[in-house]
Amino acid sequence: MRSFIVCILLMCACVFASESMFGSSGNGKNVMFDDGPSMRGAASLSPAFAEMAVDSNYVLGPGDFLDLMLEDKYLSVQIYPDGRVTVEECGSVDVGGKTFAEAQRLILDLVSKRYKREFCFVQLAALKRFRVNVMGAVAAVGQHVVDPQNRLTFFIRTIGGLLPNANKEDIQIIRGKDTIHVNYNNMTTNGNFDDDIMLEQGDKIFVPFIPMGDNVTLVFPGYRTSVAYRSDRTLQDYFDLAGANRMHNYGYKAVCVREPDKEPRWITLNEMSSTTVEPNTEVEFFIKELFVYLGGAVNFLGRYAYNPTWHAIDYISSGGMNTITGNWGQVKVWRGEKPKAISINVATDPILPGDVIEIPKSHYESFKDFTLFMASLLSVVSSAFIIYVNYK
Repeated sequence: MRSFIVCILLMCACVFASESMFGSSGNGKNVMFDDGPSMRGAASLSPAFAEMAVDSNYVLGPGDFLDLMLEDKYLSVQIYPDGRVTVEECGSVDVGGKTFAEAQRLILDLVSKRYKREFCFVQLAALKRFRVNVMGAVAAVGQHVVDPQNRLTFFIRTIGGLLPNANKEDIQIIRGKDTIHVNYNNMTTNGNFDDDIMLEQGDKIFVPFIPMGDNVTLVFPGYRTSVAYRSDRTLQDYFDLAGANRMHNYGYKAVCVREPDKEPRWITLNEMSSTTVEPNTEVEFFIKELFVYLGGAVNFLGRYAYNPTWHAIDYISSGGMNTITGNWGQVKVWRGEKPKAISINVATDPILPGDVIEIPKSHYESFKDFTLFMASLLSVVSSAFIIYVNYK
């Protein structure tokens, strides 16, 4: 009999200990084994993708999770696709499209029918993921899943970036009846972070293409792109807008500008910030060494590194021309795949890579050479005549 009483007391102690450890709901049910919404830890549902604090103005929608503390009972509920949230034994309420502050009041009004309002609490546990539709000059068009609080630049990077012929100055975000125009280049080049907006549910993104006409083509080693033409832009502006600053720098030596119906011209990298071009111009950046060849009446024959700012007189001076032996007025340039001699002004006419500059001898030197030749010829003839006479 004593053993039976001891067993009964032990069983009562175990039941009391289990209720004390796990707690009980207001209706006497154990929270851990309570039927209804699944129990989820607040830590696992914390807004891990939140870039900034989520305040009471956050707009709720399908996919958001809420934590409810109802006296001594804890629930984690999800907002359903119809925008409603259901609390067991209390009913449901529509919170879709409401701010968190508004939804909090509606939920507290709902649960106050069963629980004491002063002992109830509502908090946002996890932010919803949503889809954004993107079209235009992007690597992957269509709908894409967006994590909460994603910004435009991160989203563009996750979908593979923009196409080379994308108009990066006018990315359009259609939000409801409004259209937000974003200059993507201004963000990536000048660091204008104010334009890097946060995407919202229902946003539609359109990236325009650069029109076929009225653009400037930039040619880099292994890469070719174009930028929309504007009359006030310099070559440096086109270089920046093409994103060349983020490309590998191969060590460009010179820039060739090919404007429509004009001869190609060469400029230095320093001249890009002051050079404007016409529509449909092609600009090529060279990394190989370019040379100009010098021959004729100079002290040092051979090739010289091309300098876009130099004229023929500069190359001739580097070659050490002697004004007595050389002739300034008869300088010629051999140019083209099938070289043809061109008479130039040594001080003003441009010199292109691959040109061969020929400096003829002066009239004095030519006459002296002719005289020496005739003297040598007469010497040979006279010697031959003397030998002929003597042997005959």
